[in-house]
Amino acid sequence: MASMSKPRHLESAQDYLPRYTRICAHIIAESLGYAPPLVAATILKDAREGNENWCEWIYSCYNRDPCPAVEGAIRSRHRHVGYMAWYDRGLAIVRR
Repeated sequence: MASMSKPRHLESAQDYLPRYTRICAHIIAESLGYAPPLVAATILKDAREGNENWCEWIYSCYNRDPCPAVEGAIRSRHRHVGYMAWYDRGLAIVRR
């Protein structure tokens, strides 16, 4: 019987950075630079798992619910321009 490999599970926020580089960059841009890469990955992880997020930006603006922030980052991804909102800068930070 051939063994089937289990799908790789994303266990930590650091696992999210290489897997979801662009979404993390959009979260950074949406936060206007407030969320550094690991915080952006944690926000994405918490949204995916249905957990609350206690980042000050999420806590203050979204009442600990990271889902609207992630949805907003994806929805407005074509409008991330201007000081502290350039998507390219966020992507470069995540890749570094």
